[in-house]
Amino acid sequence: MDLAVAIPRKRTRISTIKSVQSQDSQPSSPMDHPKKVVVCGGGVIGVCTAYFLAKKGASVVLIEKSTIACAASGKAGGFLALDWCDGGPMEHLAHASFNLHRSLSQELNGRQSYGYRSLTALSLTITEESKTTVSSSSSATLPSWIDGPAHGPKTIGTHETTAQVHPQMFTRTLIEKAVEKYGVEVVIGKLERVVVEGGRVESVILEGGGVVDTDAVVLALGPWSSKLELLSSRFRVSGLKAHSIVLEPKEGNAITPHALFLSYRASNRRTPLDPEVYPRPTGMQCMCQSIILVTEKNI
Repeated sequence: MDLAVAIPRKRTRISTIKSVQSQDSQPSSPMDHPKKVVVCGGGVIGVCTAYFLAKKGASVVLIEKSTIACAASGKAGGFLALDWCDGGPMEHLAHASFNLHRSLSQELNGRQSYGYRSLTALSLTITEESKTTVSSSSSATLPSWIDGPAHGPKTIGTHETTAQVHPQMFTRTLIEKAVEKYGVEVVIGKLERVVVEGGRVESVILEGGGVVDTDAVVLALGPWSSKLELLSSRFRVSGLKAHSIVLEPKEGNAITPHALFLSYRASNRRTPLDPEVYPRPTGMQCMCQSIILVTEKNI
């Protein structure tokens, strides 16, 4: 599906932007005069916000500078945990998020659409000692595809408490459904500024002069938030650079659904590294100090 929309170069008020909506589906809470909301940012936060607002009956326009899930939202680990925030301020949010992902997977056929599945999470220590072998007690816990010098494996997540998605496929599946089913409109353009009059948002201005009228604005710009004066004048938002490595093993079917949280002790370093390994139906990826494996070319 082509979600790209060209923006006029001159100052033009945009009232109707290309969208796709099925004839037999209506928002769950239809309104005579639905609230107009502009969501700025096509990452997972912006897309999810647009999806659920539109599902509740709002008239939503999503603005993205490049492509949907083109940055961190498309390259993250996609790891989901139910209870890893228990005892902290994020506990209730983590539980709600985990359960919402489960219900969304049923609604959107997540297993086939974006690689949703439950998995086991393990923590273990890896060293460079080539003569070290895996003990029999450790090998009983570890999946068969781990044959290096691993120590002290512990199960820190089960199929009831940990799961995963392919983050880019999840985000793009959600925006396609939002467009098709709930009439979300997608604009490819760069946000220039938000027009506020009398303490109320009136519109957003895009680079090149495009104007989108709105009743409310949601800013989901991630590290680009500091580029917008409305936000940078109030608080500082900065990015954190990270790296991903995607590997395709020779025997993809042998890679079982086990996420690994490692403490890697290199011989030339005093402090350990902490890679995170995420085997997926589509791959195993390494974020920052983490790793990802491709087990099938297609879901």
